[in-house]
Amino acid sequence: MLIAGAVGLAGLVLTGRALPLPVWAVAEIEERMNRALAPAQGAAQLSVSLTGIDLTIGRDWAPQLRLEDVRLRQSGGRPLLTLPEARIGFDASSLAGLRLHPRSVDLVGARFALRRLEDGRFDLGFGGGGGRIGSYADVMRAVDRVFALPLLADLRRVEAEGMSLTLEDRRARRTWQVGDGRLVLDTGPERRALEVGLTLLGRADQAPAQAVLTFVTTPGSPEARISATVDRVAAADIAAQALPITWLGVLDAQLSGRVSAALDAEGRLTGLEAELNSGAGALRPRPDIKPIPFEKAGLAFSYDPVAEKISLTDLKVESRSLNFSATGHSYLPGVQQGMPEAFLAQIRFGEVNADPAGLFEQPVTFSEGALDLRMRLDPFSIDIGQISLAEGTRRLTGKGRVAAEPEGWRVGFDMTLNEISHQGLLALWPLSLVPRTRDWVVNNVQEGSLFDVKAGVRLVPGREPRLALGYEFRDADVRFLKTLPPIEAGSGYATIEGKRYTMVLDRGRVTAPEGGSVAVAQSLFLVPDVTRKPVHAELRLNTKSSVTAALSLLDQPPFRFLSKAGRPVDLGTGRAEVQTVIRLPLKPRLRPDEVEFSVAGRIFDFRSDVLVPGRVLTAPDLVLTADPAGFSVSGAGKLGAAPFDATFTQGLTPEERGRSRIEGTATLSQVPLDEFGIGLPRGLVSGSGPGRIVVELEKDQPPKLTLTSALTGIGLSLPELGFRKAASASGRLEVQATLGKPASVQRLVVEGGGLQAEGSVTLRADGQLDQARLDRVRLNGWFDAPVTLVGQGKGMPPEVSVTGGSVDLRRLSLGSGG
Repeated sequence: MLIAGAVGLAGLVLTGRALPLPVWAVAEIEERMNRALAPAQGAAQLSVSLTGIDLTIGRDWAPQLRLEDVRLRQSGGRPLLTLPEARIGFDASSLAGLRLHPRSVDLVGARFALRRLEDGRFDLGFGGGGGRIGSYADVMRAVDRVFALPLLADLRRVEAEGMSLTLEDRRARRTWQVGDGRLVLDTGPERRALEVGLTLLGRADQAPAQAVLTFVTTPGSPEARISATVDRVAAADIAAQALPITWLGVLDAQLSGRVSAALDAEGRLTGLEAELNSGAGALRPRPDIKPIPFEKAGLAFSYDPVAEKISLTDLKVESRSLNFSATGHSYLPGVQQGMPEAFLAQIRFGEVNADPAGLFEQPVTFSEGALDLRMRLDPFSIDIGQISLAEGTRRLTGKGRVAAEPEGWRVGFDMTLNEISHQGLLALWPLSLVPRTRDWVVNNVQEGSLFDVKAGVRLVPGREPRLALGYEFRDADVRFLKTLPPIEAGSGYATIEGKRYTMVLDRGRVTAPEGGSVAVAQSLFLVPDVTRKPVHAELRLNTKSSVTAALSLLDQPPFRFLSKAGRPVDLGTGRAEVQTVIRLPLKPRLRPDEVEFSVAGRIFDFRSDVLVPGRVLTAPDLVLTADPAGFSVSGAGKLGAAPFDATFTQGLTPEERGRSRIEGTATLSQVPLDEFGIGLPRGLVSGSGPGRIVVELEKDQPPKLTLTSALTGIGLSLPELGFRKAASASGRLEVQATLGKPASVQRLVVEGGGLQAEGSVTLRADGQLDQARLDRVRLNGWFDAPVTLVGQGKGMPPEVSVTGGSVDLRRLSLGSGG
């Protein structure tokens, strides 16, 4: 019998054929396996069933059993594990002693269904069955009991190929499908190591992700060390494995690298380290939100559960828009009890380079910086307590909030900048943000230093972005209009609030074409609505200068006041304070009729010998106004010695070129008669009184004067005719004269004191009376005749000539006057 058995075994060795065991032998082995499992079951009441067993003997006389359709059942018959095939290898000595203690186990085609519940416990279903596993410590004790079975005393290696796994994670609300898995378990009295290679099935257009997990324990100790090497594994899949790294789930990226962790006796993390890298990916905390892409990223970090702290030893991000390197740490308060409410992070930056495509004129670079933030994951938001970036002496600080909402990104960010050059600000000013205003600043603000820069950005889903920007500047050259000289060494501030852009110039200077420097203060450039097309702007310039400098600026386009009037800019001397308002669209090829402007100002201590040819005009305080229709100067002064209060007006139509007008009041007395060279007989006029004057000025022509008066306060006397008007009596005076050299009176009307006279006056070259031809003189009803007064020289009474008319001596009242 023994010889026959030996011969049979030898045949199996030589041929390598499998020997199917009879049913009774399968039943016997099944019973022995169940008896061997009994000490490790506790209350689980597990049982094993087999469909068939094949026996093969290797050339080293080591037997191997191939088990078919292995099922591990729970009490009640529910299967926990189903294996299509399992191969169990034994030492050669097993045959001699009939001691069936396996040395190795190979599993083929195992199917697992694993469910993690909301409380973190696992519900295992093998082959469609189910069984709930409690705590990590329970699992580890159960594993130790299994490997402590005498049946498994010699087991050193377990391998599985072709595994498939379905993992449903209810806590992370995700399900994974794993195929083509491989498992290797090396076990011994001092060390137990489990290595699992997985292929994660994803989208058809992506290469499958792969992971190799290693779980190392010491038999009898529940503490463990876990490591994982991942290749193209989704960040969300890694984030779901442990609460301290849930923040990785905001990335839409495939990560490669390694993760290692240590577990204590209760399965809690006692440490975690990771080095992960990614190719192209994006920040995308919600599937329905616009991603923020990057081209490459890498990070290395460790986790300290006692301090609930992540130490970020390296973080690098590269993208078309942003490149930076950083280190830092994050606190996860409450993570040991469950999902942390927030991540409190402090980040320190190395070099930061921002260059969003088409956003900035050139990359924005900072050499160092720091960031304090609080991040929440559900819903996703980042509260920036403070960000600080530095480049040389330039310091940027800011705070704000970013939130991912169903409608899109909501951003609120405020920043300050201690100082920056004009060109540096333009580099930070996005090209697409209020572009017309930015173009104006580019073309019209040159050089200069900016400081105390403040900005705020608001992005609301479904609305236009809003920018608030404010800064102060100094030593800047500002050109408000291309046709005007620039303002030099300007200082002031500028703001953008909503749709409104404002630049205020506190002080500066302009070098006028003539007349020297012009001081500029409290001036304004305003764009009421930066979204309007074309953008319309308003300029308000307040200047102080000499009169010539002010007029030379007002003679530049688009004004051309003096050129249109045919007058020079050096009309006189004095000081001018001028306020100019200009409204125009900001566009190329501007037409003159598209520019609106108005000018108002005051001129102090004015003196001119040009405005009224041959006369010196002086005034302590004049008011200047101007618009496209013309300009005017008004106020009180003296023309020579003659006081006046009048307005000079100059129209700017082609028909009014070279023509202007002075209109107002003057004090009538012998003084203005002498000033204008109207040589009426001495003594004819006494006292003084108001009169209204109009002077018509025309280029290359003598001024034409019209003077009217009620003669109140003015006395008249013509002793040759026995006429006298008291100063207290009223009357009428009308003079139309040409103020040439000499002057001439084309029309003279005098009424009062019983006198009515009308005629004309001619003067000699020295301004003395030549003839006063009064065509009709009526006096108190007794005299009605033409009268001619012929001058006899300075200080001599005129000669009176009466060439006709009538005299009624009965009505003559000698020695009396009205």
